[in-house]
Amino acid sequence: MRIVTAISEGVSRLERALLIALTLVITLLILVNVVTRAFDVAIYWVDELAIYCLIWLVFIGGSHTLRLGRQVRVTAALLAVPPSLRTTLLVAIDAAVFAFSLLLVWMAWIWFDLPGLAAAGFDTDAFAGTTFNFIYDEPTLTIGIDKFWIWLVMPWFAVTASVHAAANLLERLSGRASVEVF
Repeated sequence: MRIVTAISEGVSRLERALLIALTLVITLLILVNVVTRAFDVAIYWVDELAIYCLIWLVFIGGSHTLRLGRQVRVTAALLAVPPSLRTTLLVAIDAAVFAFSLLLVWMAWIWFDLPGLAAAGFDTDAFAGTTFNFIYDEPTLTIGIDKFWIWLVMPWFAVTASVHAAANLLERLSGRASVEVF
């Protein structure tokens, strides 16, 4: 349990730093966008980059809030049950979150299909032609990079949410839950 908790805490610190950096980058991109549009020399890729940074911010923040126990939840059901059943319900919720995050890891593995890409000799056109999975062939509109670089936030979220959910579940089972209910 200590290893999982330590990994989760380390990932949480990294996520916090990334969230601060992404917030700063988004702010600067929007300010650049406002200034350039005011002078009628809009830089269109700035909009797209700000949107992608916001997407990363949401997913990294979602994982981070899972560890902190600050995610959106409905507590009315927990308040309605007796305290003895409340702990069982919280363990079930933590287990369901862990199972869901593992499902996301599996789905990201299927979506990115690294074994299929390797079998195609890392030729993205051959990969797309044989699997009809065009994840590696779709470029962004104005930036011009492949979108899979943007979509890498999905496996990141799946893995980090799994680590955080495992730490939360193990702490709850041991009676040392750091995540408060209310």
